[in-house]
Amino acid sequence: MVETLRVIDFGENSPLRSQTLWHGIAYGVSAGEAATLSFTRPVTPYVCIGYHRGIDEVDQDYCRQNALPVLRRMVGGGPVYLDKGQLFFQICLAARAVPAARRQALRMLLEPAVTAFRTVGVPASLDDELEICVGDRKICGHGAGQIDDAVVLCGNLIETFDHDRAARVLAIADPAQRGQTLALMRRFVAATPVDPARFQAAMISSYAAALGLVAAAGELTGLERTAVEELDEKFESAAWLAGPDRPAPRAGAEPRARQVKVRAGVWTFAAKRDGAEVAASIVRGSVEQVRLRVGGLNGSTREAERAIRGIPLHSVAQVLGGFGEPGRRLAAAFVTAEAGRL
Repeated sequence: MVETLRVIDFGENSPLRSQTLWHGIAYGVSAGEAATLSFTRPVTPYVCIGYHRGIDEVDQDYCRQNALPVLRRMVGGGPVYLDKGQLFFQICLAARAVPAARRQALRMLLEPAVTAFRTVGVPASLDDELEICVGDRKICGHGAGQIDDAVVLCGNLIETFDHDRAARVLAIADPAQRGQTLALMRRFVAATPVDPARFQAAMISSYAAALGLVAAAGELTGLERTAVEELDEKFESAAWLAGPDRPAPRAGAEPRARQVKVRAGVWTFAAKRDGAEVAASIVRGSVEQVRLRVGGLNGSTREAERAIRGIPLHSVAQVLGGFGEPGRRLAAAFVTAEAGRL
């Protein structure tokens, strides 16, 4: 007997419910419910941050002033801006049905979405960094994680995308970094304004075929409805929004760089150290744009900026070292940034 892929279309929902509904499904699947593909669209904009990330990555004052709720989800990833121009999908399976290796699991869960995009005329591909792209532009954000004994992957069809607001909700103090982040978002994050009903139908067909299941419309169980109601309360609590405890900085430790990921391999950072300030865009491991500030370069700041544009990030310290003691201070600021913690 062929097993079922339960499909639930939740339609439009509040920001809170657009998160708690699929979390509730994860508890149901963990308890033995069928693999489930669900869809929802937030009726109003909001910001959502991954479980382990600091709330200080979000400009909470801006969000309050613009009536943008901030919610914390149970899976990973940085803060993202979500609105009605995005149709969200969630595929949830029992953990035993998913490879233990993260890359294999992501590939298994993302490839059917790529097929669906292609079905509706979008020439999508899954790149080496497991991003769904058209060319070098990301067209689908995703986050994944395990909740109890279920694995869930969330993604989106981006029909329209407000790059300005997506950058503005981030807590970025350095104006140069903010400008660089917005420029990279406009360049590397693209909308695909296809018919959402066709896309949704293609997703159902693609995931059912890939998983060897028969798609059937379903609804939440009593257990799941109870979980959703409990999650509504939890997700609105100040303690949940604050997030898990994070290690306190070591006494005397230098401040870490403020880093913002735009897509895999594309990020910005700003850092200060010993009176030196840097803001830079990193694309595929190399410095693309940079702004330097430090005393003592005696008019050579622009020369130093030109010297490191286009070179690998790991070569920056050596090049800046050629600019004497001020260059070495700039190099020290650069090394506070780490691609591995994005």
